[in-house]
Formats: sequence, C-alpha cells, structure tokens
Amino acid sequence: MASFPQLVTSVQPPKQSGGRLIELDILRGFLLLWMALTHLPTAASIISNQTFGFVSGAEGFIFLSAFMVGQLEHRMEEKRGRIGALRDLLRRTVRVYLYHAALLAIAFVVLAPIGVQFHRLAIQNLLSFYIADPKHAVIAAALLEYRPSLMDILPMYVVFLAITPAAREIARRWSWEPVVYASFGVWAVAQFGLRAWIYRHVNPFGLNVPETSTGAFDLYAWQLLWIVGLALGSIAFGARPESGRHIPGWLWKVCLPIAIVFLFLRYSPVDRWMNPEVYGWLIDKWHLGPSRIINFSAIAILVVRFGARIARLPFIAPLYLLGQASIEVFSVHVLCCLAGHSLSEDADPTQPWWQQTILLVVTLSALFLTGFASRAWRNKRRAAS
Repeated sequence: MASFPQLVTSVQPPKQSGGRLIELDILRGFLLLWMALTHLPTAASIISNQTFGFVSGAEGFIFLSAFMVGQLEHRMEEKRGRIGALRDLLRRTVRVYLYHAALLAIAFVVLAPIGVQFHRLAIQNLLSFYIADPKHAVIAAALLEYRPSLMDILPMYVVFLAITPAAREIARRWSWEPVVYASFGVWAVAQFGLRAWIYRHVNPFGLNVPETSTGAFDLYAWQLLWIVGLALGSIAFGARPESGRHIPGWLWKVCLPIAIVFLFLRYSPVDRWMNPEVYGWLIDKWHLGPSRIINFSAIAILVVRFGARIARLPFIAPLYLLGQASIEVFSVHVLCCLAGHSLSEDADPTQPWWQQTILLVVTLSALFLTGFASRAWRNKRRAAS
C-alpha cells in the first residue's frame, strides 16, 4: 500500500517562471471569483452558493493557500535556511493581519456610522458588537477574538499562519504523519462541540465577546484543511520527478461518482427524506462536517486530474491575475460586499435588478483592476531591484 507522501505527490504541473505554478494561481483566482459572487447581495449568489455540491469557495481557498505556503516555505528554507523561512512566514502573517486590520478600520469608521444613521439593518447586524460596545470591540478585534461575518476568513488565515512554524518543525523531526493525524483528531473532537465548550469555559481576555461575533468558521475543525494542504504542498515540492505525474486511474474513477452523488444531493430536496436536525451536522459548513470533507476530497482529486486542461482554456487564463494578488483581491471583494449590504435598509438586502447588475460589474472590475495594479507594482519592484 502506498505511503502518505506517495499518495499526495501524484501531480506536478508545469512550473511558471519564479517557481510558481500558474495552474494554482488560476485556480485560486477562480475561488476568489466564486466567493465574491457568493457573498455579494445579488441573485448571482443563488447560482454560486455551493455550485458543485456541499463545497464552497472558502474550503478551496484555505486549502490551496496552505498548499502554496507549504511549497513556498519549503523553497525558502532551501535557499535561506530555517531562520530565513521563519522570517518569511512572519512577514506573511503580519501582512495578512494588516490587511485585516485595514478592513476592520473601514468597517468601524465608515460603515458602522452609515448603518446606524441610515438604518441599514444588514450592517447593524454585521457590526452589532462594535455598535453596542466600540471600545471592547476594537480591542477584541485587534486580538482576533471579535471576527464579524464576511471578515472572519483573514483572521482564520492569520491564526493558521501562526501555527505553521510549529507544524513544520514537528514534521521536520518526525514527518508529516503525526501532524496530520493530530490535526484529524482535533477536527474529530470539534464535531462534538469543542469550540462551544472552550467559549463557555475559557475567556482569556475577559472581553465577553458574544459567541455569534466570534466568526462563523470553527477554527478547530477548519485547521484540518490547512494542515493537510500545508503537508501536501511541502511534500509535493520536495518530491522527485520520478515519483509520478498522474493521479491513479482507480482513484479519480472512484471520486467521480462520489462527486456526482453529492452534486445530486445538493440540488435534490434532501430535507424531505432526511431530518436536518439529525443529519445536518454531516454537511455543516461552519464545523466542516464529515460529508463535506469527503465531497471536497473527491472534487480536489478530480481538479488535480483534469485541472491543467481546464486552465489552458483562453477564457480561464486571465484568472491568474486574481490568484497572484489573492490577499489584495480578497480584501477588495470584502469591501465591495460590505458596500453592497449598505445599499438596502433590509436585513436581507434585495436590490432591484439594475442595482444588482451595477454592483456585479463594479465588483468584478475592481477585482481585476486590483490584480492588474498588483502585477504592475510587483514588476516595478523587480525592475528596481
């Protein structure tokens, strides 16, 4: 039976200049676009929300980000040693944290007053803790304890980046297997209410942040995606060319019917024959239920098997601009979504079709302009150096 490293190093797409994999940039760009369409308060979210089964863009974004961090830090360690890789990780962590802090500042200083003064219920619900207790909310947000919805992915990213050095150190000494198994154990315990138990019994800062304001994502469950992605990225980068370039035929042939079954269940009236109160935890997004893990794994393997062909399609290729500036594009998409929520007085904004169209066009334009601007800035820095 194949070992863990042999199973996870099955595909090595062609490398772009600089060591990046352009297919991964294109895929990350697609995930960013997918999340933007899902989060915007438009009718497009009906189509984009869990399009391919019980899987959302967030799972792919976290997993792929971890995979790329694993690859980049492996290369950085080979070039500059362990201290150089640790410094690079620290810079990444600080950078993501600063982007998150900038988003919070805009939300607190600009959007919160708009929500209160113009009675925008969606904004008031989103920033309810800040509106009720601004002083403690700012402190809690700085400590990543207060994580409003729509702004809870970057804090999760920061936390996962912060635990990455420890995970890599353990893997360096004892391989990735114990790291992945321990991560799986934490995920399993999280399915039985670990997060709620910790919230009730642990309050390290004494800020009394409402549980509903601590972010929708259960970090104890979602860390599994990060750790597995980190392990795969590290192992795949260090794999020898002869380790194999193709997903085994039996594996993707098994995953295809699994993905089809979940796709059918996603669009079928499951609730007519399956009690969601009893079985809903299997597909729960926020706690990353077991069925979602299976569904995501099947789709991920199919993407690895066929993704390179899809990435060569002319209308897909421009998405690499979004993927290469992922943090900047993600931050701009959050701002556009918040602006969209501020347009209506209803808690569940439903603008006229022409406003939705304008919001979609403006958002998509802003995302690609951000990608272009980021690429121009990177090229300018390279030229200057």
